[in-house]
Amino acid sequence: MVQAMNMHRAFHLQLLLIGSLPHQAINLEIVQHSYARQTMYQQNLMSLGTEAELLEICDAKDVTLTVLEGQGSLTLYEEVLTLEPGMFVFIPAQTPHTLRTQASLIFLLVRCEPEPF
Repeated sequence: MVQAMNMHRAFHLQLLLIGSLPHQAINLEIVQHSYARQTMYQQNLMSLGTEAELLEICDAKDVTLTVLEGQGSLTLYEEVLTLEPGMFVFIPAQTPHTLRTQASLIFLLVRCEPEPF
């Protein structure tokens, strides 16, 4: 079943250009949705080279990570998760985590505003 929703407010949706980061990383921002100068939703296609390490990541937004290719590990809540193609991980906002690659890792990263409590 497909569910549709009418939006009664204007929003910004734009395809963004590729940007590259040091240490064998490529970050392709695919979509960004902003409202009132705040990024509400963002999709990135990311590629990290072999034996890359991102220590103590702590994002202000909820994050989902879907592995498309390669191998790595994600340390989350003191648990080490093996990252391989098809793996999907949800990381709540303000949750510290570490990402390491064993082989070149390609994944889709989606960031969005957490639900207010």
